[in-house]
Amino acid sequence: MQHSPVKLALAIAWALATPLAAQADTNPLCAYDKIDVNKYGHQPFQNPPEIRSSNGVLTTPLEVKFTDPKTTSIAGCPVTLRTYNGQLVGPTLRVKQGDVINLTLNNNLPLETPNEVQQQFDQEKDSAYLDTKPASFNTTNMHYHGLHVSPTGNSDNVLLAISPQSHFPYEVKLPSTHPIGSYWYHAHAHGSTSIQVGSGMAGAIVIEDNADAPKALLAANANEKTLVLQTILYNENGKLNNITKLFPGPSTPTAKDCKKANKGTWPCANRAITINGQIAPIITMKRGEVQRWRLIDTAFRESIYFAVQDHDLHEIALDGNYLGHVDTWKAGVAIDLEPGYRSDVLVKASMKPGDYEIRDMATPASQSLRGDDEGSHVIGILRVTDEVNEMDLPTDAQMRPLAPFGDTDLSKTAVGLQQVTFNLTQDLPGKKNYFQVNARAFSPTHVRKLNLGATDMWALTTLGDPDPSALANPDNAIPPVPHLFHIHVNPFQWTRQGPDTQLERVWKDTLLVQGPATTNVYTHYTDYIGKFVMHCHILDHEDLGMMEVEEVVDPNSGAAAHSH
Repeated sequence: MQHSPVKLALAIAWALATPLAAQADTNPLCAYDKIDVNKYGHQPFQNPPEIRSSNGVLTTPLEVKFTDPKTTSIAGCPVTLRTYNGQLVGPTLRVKQGDVINLTLNNNLPLETPNEVQQQFDQEKDSAYLDTKPASFNTTNMHYHGLHVSPTGNSDNVLLAISPQSHFPYEVKLPSTHPIGSYWYHAHAHGSTSIQVGSGMAGAIVIEDNADAPKALLAANANEKTLVLQTILYNENGKLNNITKLFPGPSTPTAKDCKKANKGTWPCANRAITINGQIAPIITMKRGEVQRWRLIDTAFRESIYFAVQDHDLHEIALDGNYLGHVDTWKAGVAIDLEPGYRSDVLVKASMKPGDYEIRDMATPASQSLRGDDEGSHVIGILRVTDEVNEMDLPTDAQMRPLAPFGDTDLSKTAVGLQQVTFNLTQDLPGKKNYFQVNARAFSPTHVRKLNLGATDMWALTTLGDPDPSALANPDNAIPPVPHLFHIHVNPFQWTRQGPDTQLERVWKDTLLVQGPATTNVYTHYTDYIGKFVMHCHILDHEDLGMMEVEEVVDPNSGAAAHSH
């Protein structure tokens, strides 16, 4: 069997680590078999539960707990997964500009025994060279992904570790000028992030439009849909306790390959992409109706090329930031969603009633996060009824005032250069990998300093084994595989090709980096000083060391980290 260098390297680079102690007998309902979508899917679409702010404050507890396998299942498999409130998707937090999120995170996961913690640590240290001991799988915290808020104290502080059977009060203050749009929250304790998000510990944050937004947009919001796209992974016991199962798996997921060491990884497990915990749900619209769909990719490692059969996708926002116009991607052209990405689209239902497939389109290896061909999957159904509700789409002129940064071009004012090289390399015996940023694994003591008010260009690239001839087997060399750049607190500006083939400046917080070419983005550090992180949003890469601490300091005062 022939493999491309990328496929072969990926298959070799992530060998299985030491497994946990032997588990109970597997449940036949949880076997790694293809899911019968007709049996377990095609139910009416349900938005996640919502919690709204009132009088400028959103106050809520949020419980971290295992699902009850007696009442919670995926495709018939009773699951015991780490979740928020025991549900497969977290509640949507709906707030307005200037609001305060007072969220008490109650970690009700059980305490682990020293032996269990050691087994977890062994999984990670046997897979990678670590510079710091990671948190246990039941230790957690909260990241408010994409929000421009303080990273310190009890705000968006991901350097906290909230242990099992404890709680923590978050107070996240949104600026009155915060960009309106779609954001999300998820677990982010170093060492347990991939296990917890891979179990479904994620939910949407919506900063709502003001009353003076375009009428056509407000009308589309009236029946909006929040689609939290998930790759929830679980073993044949309905559990997820092995970080190596989150690795890529075989390059060619054939029955033969899947009998080998990587059985149970996403390509071989035959698990379905879910939307809010549902398999291929049905979204119902009237002919001519316009709905806003908030697409949030919370996957741990999956390129989702989102398309709706015979329907244009009118994109109005990326990663929470309004474009200031409408980008219309014609029917058949998919929107690229990588883990951490958000895209807000307006969907205008066809005048022809019927069922239309919502698909994750096939992704070629050259564009895939996994560096491998990804097949196409039906992830939902759009059902257009006979009823008519003819609605208008907003115009570019109407959307232009919503662009949060106007016509700002940071490339004209950037004076500093920050370099990021995501290193995935292998030791000589080929047993462990180095997951590094700029040739260093994550350590809370290694900090990149940035100046408040500065504008920098960030040069992003990836690196594999720089000298394959130094390896015992040069054929095992790792090429510069794709990684996902994500930085907290401040969004960055990037230039992409729009649907009209013209280049356009957009604002994002997460970006797929295809090495070995260098991708340049631009950002400035406003409002907040303090420590936060930048990392690869392939979350097991982050847990295994591909993360770095950044600290914004005030050069005029020499102030240490604190909320601003």
